[in-house]
Amino acid sequence: MKIWKQLPYGWKVFFAFVFFFSATLGFAYFKARDTNPSVPIESLATTPTEANSWKGHPKVVYFWATWCTVCKAYTPILEANLKFLPKETMFLSVLESEDSEETKEILSQLPTDSPYPIYTADYRMLKEWRISAYPTTLFLNREGKVIFADSGILSPLGFWLRSFLLRFF
Repeated sequence: MKIWKQLPYGWKVFFAFVFFFSATLGFAYFKARDTNPSVPIESLATTPTEANSWKGHPKVVYFWATWCTVCKAYTPILEANLKFLPKETMFLSVLESEDSEETKEILSQLPTDSPYPIYTADYRMLKEWRISAYPTTLFLNREGKVIFADSGILSPLGFWLRSFLLRFF
């Protein structure tokens, strides 16, 4: 304890920062170990060619809903996070399938050449992937295994760190 008291304030902040990110990373890793769906994420693809193009790539899968206020607040942060996404990593935005005007409007306004298309998932798919809160972000390795699972807002640094670490799993 003497050493801690003698450390300059900047080092204390640094160690607290490292401890915080290590803890959140550990929680995300252990939460992901509980996610082992029998339905592959490729089942969201609209064509077999699209599904095949996803294979062999790390993926970040973002589950959200139109009624989720946290999801709406997270949108600008998510857009910033996507700038840190490694080139080989694919981003899939998955919207809870609901029969609402807002959902129809979002899907109809999406440009056909969007780099991040939006897919819809029904209750069965969400249950298989153990989505119990929105927003939920899953980080999948090249084989499609869930490595990190996070609910809520992810900081740009946390998002980048998880995306970067995918190449080692």
